[in-house]
Amino acid sequence: MEAGNNQRQNQHNKATGRRLPGLRLLGALWIGKILITLTRRLGKGGTTLPGRVALAVDPELSFKLAARLERGTLMVTGTNGKTTTASLIDGILEKAGLKCIHNQSGSNMSWGVASTLIENSSLTGRIDGDMAVMEVDEGAFPGIAAALQPRGVVVTNIFRDQLDRFGEIDSIQALIKAGLDTLPPESFQVINADDPSLASLKKNTNASRWTYGLDLELPPDRFENTGQDLKTCPVCFHKLDYTRIYFAHLGHYQCPGCNYRRPEPDVKLTDLKEGASGTSRIRVSLPDQILQLEVPLLGIYNLYNVLAAVTCARALDISSQIISSALKEATPSFGRMERFEKEGREIVMALVKNPVGANEVLRTVLNRTGQINLVVAINDRIADGTDVSWLWDVDFEQLSAVKDRFPAVIASGLRAWDMAVRFKYAGFEPGQVLVEENTGRAIERALEQTAPGGRLFILPTYTAMLEMRGHLNKMGLGSPYWEES
Repeated sequence: MEAGNNQRQNQHNKATGRRLPGLRLLGALWIGKILITLTRRLGKGGTTLPGRVALAVDPELSFKLAARLERGTLMVTGTNGKTTTASLIDGILEKAGLKCIHNQSGSNMSWGVASTLIENSSLTGRIDGDMAVMEVDEGAFPGIAAALQPRGVVVTNIFRDQLDRFGEIDSIQALIKAGLDTLPPESFQVINADDPSLASLKKNTNASRWTYGLDLELPPDRFENTGQDLKTCPVCFHKLDYTRIYFAHLGHYQCPGCNYRRPEPDVKLTDLKEGASGTSRIRVSLPDQILQLEVPLLGIYNLYNVLAAVTCARALDISSQIISSALKEATPSFGRMERFEKEGREIVMALVKNPVGANEVLRTVLNRTGQINLVVAINDRIADGTDVSWLWDVDFEQLSAVKDRFPAVIASGLRAWDMAVRFKYAGFEPGQVLVEENTGRAIERALEQTAPGGRLFILPTYTAMLEMRGHLNKMGLGSPYWEES
């Protein structure tokens, strides 16, 4: 590891030249900082416009600033779980004594990365951090990986997502492979072994590879629309055989045609006990020891996020004690099973953006006891994906099967009426679903129908989540993400 650190430090010295930044970088920095200040005063996030404008002034801004980080950059990409995994890694690194730069808002395109670096730099280009943890969109991954030359990359999974941008999963797989092929030779990769589309990727660089996966016996999946997009072998296209499926196409697989199979993971989750207080007690098998961890996150999908973070930490030689302590203190990420309380009412906000992720959120909702009020807010802006046909692949029928548990169901957002139609065909009575396109009023009406001691789940797409979280902030719940540590 010491040799790798020395090599990265030499690259760092070469990139920065131990000199002040040029006029182009300074101009881009100052403009970016002015725009961040202005947009925040207007109540906006300041994660898109500042980066876009700054990159127009200096297209190499992100490379120049990231090169000044002495410990380098980590990137997290994949369809689902990027934000939570990046947040968990950030928490572990902070517990290890490193000051981290992290795009915690989830703004994960090139301009979001640039805005985060600008915000954490001085007017002279001095970077205020030891290391960066950047969540990166799959589509932007090749370009950002080539620009930042990260120390390590974590890839969570590949699912069908935003058909208007990506098409089917082979397109996403090609993008991720292209990004991995740009990595520097001393870097490392962390790959989900339970995803056959990821485990099949060949290494074209000398980067080391770590894998992780589940070794658990779980009850049969009751969801019909599980989003099993990958049904054939990624090597020979024969139908895969599964001995275990955890959700969608993640599990233990083997191809009877070419004998391609799930690799034995370096890091395995071998036991799970869920507590009533919203915690998971898990046992993780490492190459050299067993960890007993307590994590305040529920859901099988979050187990994968935890495993990805643990594997990344071990690739960085972080001690088990630090990992355990950091994970015990973890909190849900921005808008991802995030919890609020309003006058004795529990509010849980969980992002939905594709069939697999939405089904896992619904599974978590159904696992909670008692009656639940529900708001589903669907927008179709660029950041959400303009094609909302994915709603028909989500198993809302599982909710209607126990619809007496949902006294109030509200469809909201720009595509509220599409969501209302989906509820109708899922089996809800027309009079049971209220349509309120305005996301702020949807929250207010849902809270009016939620008694003290009751529970409200809000399931929004990305831009609807930003709107609704802003409404909650105005109610005194939480704070804008740029004010959070």
